[in-house]
Amino acid sequence: MKKVLQPLAWYLVLTSVLALASGVALSFATNVALAASADHQHEASTHLPLPPPGQKWATDQPLREGMAHIRKAVEQALPTTQAPIGAAQASELAQTIETEIASMISHCALPEQADATLHGLFGELLLGSEALQANGDREQVMLQVVTTLNRYPHLFDDPAWQALAVPVQH
Repeated sequence: MKKVLQPLAWYLVLTSVLALASGVALSFATNVALAASADHQHEASTHLPLPPPGQKWATDQPLREGMAHIRKAVEQALPTTQAPIGAAQASELAQTIETEIASMISHCALPEQADATLHGLFGELLLGSEALQANGDREQVMLQVVTTLNRYPHLFDDPAWQALAVPVQH
């Protein structure tokens, strides 16, 4: 009987610890996102404030790093003819987008006009994140996310940025 109860007890202890840790992590992520969004609006917009002609908005390290992390995650998730993006991969990408945006928002120190432009891009990326988790056309959503990411270097000065190839749909 002890051989059955001891593993069962350990299982219950470990699942309780995991549930508690997951709850704490979820609470932390939710609080960060809510705190970050309290002062900022994140809506997709086609009317983003533009930098002065011939110039780009300045960037800082948290912005460059966060956008690079999103870019890398999107690049790794781009569908191919052999392997379209699946539900698990789409969910993971959506989580990465949301986490990186929350981090960039919490470290946001851009001037008002640049901030408005950036948050317009964030809104578009968050809409993509939501759509990735739905059961719609993920390849079309990926195209929209890539298009948004490729607008970033036209608006912001990020010398290390490399444009993503837009997936060709057949």
